[in-house]
Amino acid sequence: MCQVEEGGSIDASPFADTNGNLYLLWKNDGNCCSLPTYIYAQKLSRDGLKLVGKPARLAMQDAEWEGNLVEAPTMWKHDGKYYLFYSANGFNTEFYATGYATCKGALGPCKDAPENPILETKGGAAGPGHQTIIKDDDGDDWIVYHAWPPDAVGEEPPGRFLWIDQLLWKNGKPVVDGPTSSPQPVP
Repeated sequence: MCQVEEGGSIDASPFADTNGNLYLLWKNDGNCCSLPTYIYAQKLSRDGLKLVGKPARLAMQDAEWEGNLVEAPTMWKHDGKYYLFYSANGFNTEFYATGYATCKGALGPCKDAPENPILETKGGAAGPGHQTIIKDDDGDDWIVYHAWPPDAVGEEPPGRFLWIDQLLWKNGKPVVDGPTSSPQPVP
């Protein structure tokens, strides 16, 4: 699958629902050619090798903090509810950040959270994003992402480093107390 007419397709991310259904999420690369960017989801066959049905648009860059793109989709299910985490803005800038949307299902519809972004430049981490979520053996959720050292935004080397912070849930909303500059426990 490659959405040539929308700039291509990148940032593929799988999601396995608790009912056994499999999905693929991605973004069209419209920012390459002055087109809108969207995050898509589509159901996969039981073996995960074929797309089934039609793709659904879950989100687009339509908030100021998002700049000219949304990308890096991660679908997560918590307490029976669907959350679409995504990054937005230029990855090589201090404005790159992470937000989320609440969704009725893996194929949407989704609604951006009013408190976005939930993870943005702070302390020793500039442009935190392109996240994934993991659950540790104790059942705690963690958000893993990359960020630049603040004095090296957009430079190669030293490039981006891996960061991790606990993802907390307060009143049904994901909360990240980060980026934290102190060592974190191994999840």
